[in-house]
Amino acid sequence: MPGPSEGTRRRLSGPAVALVLGVGLVLLTLDVIRGGAAIRLDDRVLALTPGQGNGPVVPDLLALGIVQLATPVFSVAVVGAVTVAVCLRSGRWAPLLLAGPAIAVMSAAVLLGKDLITRSSPDVPGMLGGNGSYPSGHTATALVCAGVAAELVSCLRPTIRTLARAAALVWTGLVVVSLVWLHFHWLSDVVASVLLGALVLWLLLRWPLRLGAVAGPPWLGERRPRSR
Repeated sequence: MPGPSEGTRRRLSGPAVALVLGVGLVLLTLDVIRGGAAIRLDDRVLALTPGQGNGPVVPDLLALGIVQLATPVFSVAVVGAVTVAVCLRSGRWAPLLLAGPAIAVMSAAVLLGKDLITRSSPDVPGMLGGNGSYPSGHTATALVCAGVAAELVSCLRPTIRTLARAAALVWTGLVVVSLVWLHFHWLSDVVASVLLGALVLWLLLRWPLRLGAVAGPPWLGERRPRSR
């Protein structure tokens, strides 16, 4: 049994992490709007990366392939298929309580940000629909969808929880690097989306909603022995 001090730390860690992620996202957004240090860093990173068609062929093709796979429509379709498969495997529809709110909250936040913040992508102005570069929808969708899929798969197979989470982080990292490498997004666009996606996952999975517990075990009806 954890001691009182450890229990207190666990109770405090939930809101503390959410606060750090939320404050970080707000401060970065305000800095971007004001044209502060984030904009200067964006310009430096832009100068250090080649952009589509200007770099080595193989990395360019790999980055393009990753971006295509990370399109929001495809990402949502994949996590939807995983959710349905888990529902059928478990015989319960509770996993929808995790996947549905995660996608809805993430999509609403991204669309609101794009609508309120006027910013064009660095390479192709208007590519993302006018001035809708901030935050990156590709990045936020990739992180949230991969995180939800990892959580659901882990509920079925708890032994691969660490591997599933690591895979979600690696995939998000590949998407981030690819978008910046190809000049489809500024660095601050993708960093903001990582903060946003992490905040959505934390609020839903860890604190305060803990939907992972609602959508998780008992699986396959851990059948209780019948009373005689």
